[in-house]
Amino acid sequence: MPEFTALIIGCGTIGAATARLALEDARFKHVVVADRDIQRADRLSESLDGPVTALGLDCRQDDQVARSLGGISVVLNTAGPFSRDTLALMRTVLEAGVPYADINDDVETLQSVFDSDYLDSLAKHRGVGVLPGLGASPGQTNVLARHMAARMDVVAEVRFFLVNDATYRSEAVWRHRLALFGQPALLYDGGRWTQTPGMSEYQDVAFPAPWGDIRCYTVGLETVSIPQSFSGLRHASLWRGFSDPATTGMLKSLIDAGFASQQPLEVDGVSLTPAAMTAAVLAGTQPGFESADPGRLPQQVRVKGIRDGRPAELTMTYSFPPGDIALATASCLLVGAGLLVDRELPGPGVFPPEAMDPAPFMWDMESRGVHFKLEDSASTRT
Repeated sequence: MPEFTALIIGCGTIGAATARLALEDARFKHVVVADRDIQRADRLSESLDGPVTALGLDCRQDDQVARSLGGISVVLNTAGPFSRDTLALMRTVLEAGVPYADINDDVETLQSVFDSDYLDSLAKHRGVGVLPGLGASPGQTNVLARHMAARMDVVAEVRFFLVNDATYRSEAVWRHRLALFGQPALLYDGGRWTQTPGMSEYQDVAFPAPWGDIRCYTVGLETVSIPQSFSGLRHASLWRGFSDPATTGMLKSLIDAGFASQQPLEVDGVSLTPAAMTAAVLAGTQPGFESADPGRLPQQVRVKGIRDGRPAELTMTYSFPPGDIALATASCLLVGAGLLVDRELPGPGVFPPEAMDPAPFMWDMESRGVHFKLEDSASTRT
């Protein structure tokens, strides 16, 4: 079996999980963990058991990135939050002829990547593959949509429903939630892109026992490539809720009152945004909002369309073992890394997650304890 070297950018929780999984994969003989903070990279390297090298790397500096790519077989970017700087990083990696994958969930950045003829042409010219947005969502969500769509003759609608852990409450997480739920929600409806105000639309989603109904609000569609992947699609949207209903209600109240605003305010000579202040307060007072351990968190993908000349609907509910948020993201990224180094993509170029064969992703998820339940409206119709 060929032996490869993976460069993992970002030494946070997901970067650490990705590094551990790479060391367990027989294809990778060596792992390089890189971060702007070399001490952070050193700490991660020292905590891992295997051939690991720590590297200080600012991925916004093209010259540093170019120098780091010698002997690298694949670049796995777990750093965030993502920005348009990601496009420059990808260009530098591709110019060196190295495959690339990331866990980007920023809608605008992903749209720019998939719309870039230059990046796709460069990847094809260098003979390498690129897999952006290859985490839990987007990523596994897209792959499952492809798996279900293969059972349809025509796909008309795809809806994603994700449930967040209400006990996961760091300041960075609250900042992300306020931005995600507070900004206008991007969705694809009636065959065109449109927006609706944040947390203005919801569905009470019926999940199997023991979860029951969970209120989910529409948020920005991270899976931006879905409309281009399924001909005839009329609707695609992403909805999120929380394992604790009180968290959902609290978040909506804060957003309705303007506490998710990113408009800077002057407070005692210091410039702060309401969102930043709110995130700091919520993170600092988390014992007051503490919820019971949510255990497994349900996710759901619904696909509607036509099969055998009749309307049909498939619903896939799945859940990861408790506490495996980072692993759920990292595992998808590493499966993609294997496809890249083994050259098992349809060819060189930039590909959305749903362009991949779902089989290796679903096998990996099952091997890590993911539970799947597929319901077919045709088999339950009375």
